[in-house]
Amino acid sequence: MKVEILSRELIKPYTATPPSFRNYRLSLMDELAPNMNAPTMYYYSAPDQDTSNDTTLRFKHLKNSLSKALSSFYPFAGRYRIDTHSVDCGDQGAEFVQAKVDIRLDDLVSQRMNVKAELLNDLVPCPMGAIDGYDDPLLAVQVNAFSCGGFAITVCTSHRIADMQSVMSFVSAWAISTKQELGYVDENYQPILPNFDSGSLFPGKMLPCIPAGLGREKENFELYKIVTKMFYFDRSKISSIRERARLDDSSLLPSKVQSISGLIGKAIIDVHVANPENPNTYTIIQAVNIRKRTVPPLPDNQFGNLYILSSFQSAVGPERVASLATLVNYLSKSVKGVVDACATVLSPGKESQTMISHGVYELMNSLSDPNMFLAASISSWSKFPYYDLADFGWGKPVWFGVPNIPMKNNVLLIDDKAGEGIEAWVSLDENDMKKFIQHSDIADVICA
Repeated sequence: MKVEILSRELIKPYTATPPSFRNYRLSLMDELAPNMNAPTMYYYSAPDQDTSNDTTLRFKHLKNSLSKALSSFYPFAGRYRIDTHSVDCGDQGAEFVQAKVDIRLDDLVSQRMNVKAELLNDLVPCPMGAIDGYDDPLLAVQVNAFSCGGFAITVCTSHRIADMQSVMSFVSAWAISTKQELGYVDENYQPILPNFDSGSLFPGKMLPCIPAGLGREKENFELYKIVTKMFYFDRSKISSIRERARLDDSSLLPSKVQSISGLIGKAIIDVHVANPENPNTYTIIQAVNIRKRTVPPLPDNQFGNLYILSSFQSAVGPERVASLATLVNYLSKSVKGVVDACATVLSPGKESQTMISHGVYELMNSLSDPNMFLAASISSWSKFPYYDLADFGWGKPVWFGVPNIPMKNNVLLIDDKAGEGIEAWVSLDENDMKKFIQHSDIADVICA
């Protein structure tokens, strides 16, 4: 696959950001978020009839509508200032890249589980570690036109200011703006605007972030030696895993997300402890969205990084490997503990919010111990309506995913288009990946 960059430019908001909004303060959770750009990728089939002129018009419509969407999501057009932990919302602009790809979209999408994720990084507009520089955009998009007329839109957002819920709110607003350009939506219709007051709800403390460990250069497989591979769990496979993950004395089935998280985590642990020289104490981390779990609940359009990390630690060894049911029970309890704590994070006083920062640093300190093994860092994007919200007027995406993310033992769980199966994007050291795919539980998924 060859990708040719046709143009690269900065798109400014359609209306200037008022001076009173120029300084956007980060929240406590923004400060603690990893310093990286997070990519999401949306793939679209070609319209029934498509010409090169249609492709040119598509670029134009997406560019114009991006400018209009940025007027509501103005921090994305600003620049992060690391010395003040704030965003200078001076309308510096988001980056817009146009590219063409020399293969048909079907040639890529049809591979799915067999696609080499590192090839997808050519469809990404900026390196994931290119962050915090004076001119680094907080939002960059790349529109990739395939030879068949299909296209892919990659949205790369700085984790300094946004989580997945915030990204989806922006993509939805951009899609609506594009459909207004095309005359498919009333031009006076306004999507739900974001709330930008997270910094007042959770005041920042000028704390250091969680280091992502990514360089500023374009992702290079030879440098990181991290492989990202997608594993698909269909409905019947998920039902079977949930039954296996149920404790013997429980009448309740664990959720599909916790069951798959446990299965993947257990396989990584099994591969790791097979070498008796490796540490036998491990931890698994999960990100928990706090919106609607606080008292009072926060709305979905609350902008920023609104999540807390849950984790648990345990010991295993060649002669003592945790069962799937036990591991899933640990995961479920750790998440429940964080969900219960969410009820107090908006309470008056600093105790509950201090708990957030202390929890993160305690976790980071434990991971710095050479005897501790980070088995998996799991983010669930299940139940996010990316297929429904990302219709720009040319139909819903035929596929949604990510490229190679060179962060060891990183796991992303994404619903399939039907909402019944789950695609797990797993990033592992290349040697661990070879052993991981041979694990009986994972090989069973591959062969299904």
